[in-house]
Amino acid sequence: MLQILPAARQMRLSPCAHAALAPDMAPETAVRELLARGLAQDALPLALRLLPRPYAVAWLCQCMRAQTLSGHDSEGLRLAQAWVQQPGPTQRESARAFAADDDYQSVGAWLAAAAAWSDGSLSEEDGPPVADHLTAAAAVAALLHLAGREPATFEA
Repeated sequence: MLQILPAARQMRLSPCAHAALAPDMAPETAVRELLARGLAQDALPLALRLLPRPYAVAWLCQCMRAQTLSGHDSEGLRLAQAWVQQPGPTQRESARAFAADDDYQSVGAWLAAAAAWSDGSLSEEDGPPVADHLTAAAAVAALLHLAGREPATFEA
C-alpha cells in the first residue's frame, strides 16, 4: 500500500496538509481529514495520487465527460478514454504525442498526458519508467486548467 507521507511529498502538499497527516493513516481517512480542515486544494492531488493510476485516469475522464469541452480538448479526452478502455503502448503513445504536440497547454493535452504517463516511459518505450506521481500531477493540471476557464463550476 502506498504510504501517505511520501505521496504527500510527491504531490507537494502544503505545510498545513503535511501537519494534518499521519504515517499510519488509511488513504480515505487522510483525504477526509484534509477536506475536514478545508484543504480541498491538497485533498484532490493526494486522492488522485493514492488511486491506482488506471482508476485516476478513468475518474478524470468521467469528470471531463460532464463538461463542455472544445474539439481539441475532446480529442484529448477521446485519447485518454481509449487508453482506459484498452490500455497498451499504442494508445499510450497516441496520447503522449497529442500532449507533447500541444506543449501541455490545454485541458485536452493534460487529459492525454494523464493516460500517457500511466505506464511505460516518458518518451521511447525503452526509456526510463514514468515516475509514479505523474499521472496524478497531469490529472490535477487538467482539472486546474478547466477550473481556470470555468471558475464558477468549481467553486463550492
